[in-house]
Amino acid sequence: MKTVTLKELYGKEELNTLLASSESHNYANGFSIKTINNELIEGRLYKFHDGCITVSFQEWKLLQPFRLKVNHKEPMIKVQFEIEGDSFFESLTNEFIHIPSNHFQFINIPNTNGHLTYNCSRKVLDIHIDQQYLYDLLRTQGYSEKHLLEHFLLKNYTFYRHASIISEVQKKLIHELLEHTYQSEFAKQFIRTKAIELMITVFSGSKNSVEKSKWSQTDIGIMITLKSYLDENFHQDLHLKTLTRQFGINEFKLKNGFKDLFGDTVFGYIRKQKLKKAQELLIHTDLEIKEIAYLTGFKYSHHFSKVYFECFKILPSVYRNQKVS
Repeated sequence: MKTVTLKELYGKEELNTLLASSESHNYANGFSIKTINNELIEGRLYKFHDGCITVSFQEWKLLQPFRLKVNHKEPMIKVQFEIEGDSFFESLTNEFIHIPSNHFQFINIPNTNGHLTYNCSRKVLDIHIDQQYLYDLLRTQGYSEKHLLEHFLLKNYTFYRHASIISEVQKKLIHELLEHTYQSEFAKQFIRTKAIELMITVFSGSKNSVEKSKWSQTDIGIMITLKSYLDENFHQDLHLKTLTRQFGINEFKLKNGFKDLFGDTVFGYIRKQKLKKAQELLIHTDLEIKEIAYLTGFKYSHHFSKVYFECFKILPSVYRNQKVS
């Protein structure tokens, strides 16, 4: 059986580079598409990369069985839905992950070094997620700090030791994620929300969950997407009514759900993000206070200084002078 590298199969040496790159201008429903055509497989790789979440869907016909050599230096944290086909991973330390057709598994490997064996054609959906983002997500599902430490910081090979059958709920979410007809920015928000919902289904039935959230998976997915939106747009002139329309959630859920899940009001969180960015600009730039106020979403510099002092008990000008000195 032939053994190949990631570069030989996909043209990229690193998995993160492969999934994050958008060298192709061929887009459909929010996904960039990479055509794969070599002596081993024929098919397509659909990719979506948005900060803390990366979604990939591969659909390919196997031309001959092969082994893929993998050596990822960065941690791999993902859920793999083997919709059709079969995936068998063997590490250099003789640990195994086998995901048969119509099964999924959550995988957490600090350093992926080994071989993947493929003997048949495949349809597979992978959802990669940033570790800290996953921590925040699991906290909304009732996981305690103790559980997170046990399952991630102790370097368990994988969260679940065996693959599970893909449920009907998961099949429906996968279908919605892959077959939607949305375009442009809304398509991206939709993909991200469905990916979060799928991730939640993986953990919602776990015995490690200490309590059930009173918010639905859809609501949680929307509010996590909203939080990411606020991280990027805190400097804009934001209003509750605009956010409710944009994210399709009512004002009650937005106000109460956001505070339940993240421990702060929407505008309290926005203010913290503004001040966090302001601190960065105070330390790392020579911009005037009024310029920093404008860039972080404050109309007037005196209002910015007042809010800054209320939060940190020090004026921004004094804070800058202390850091510089």
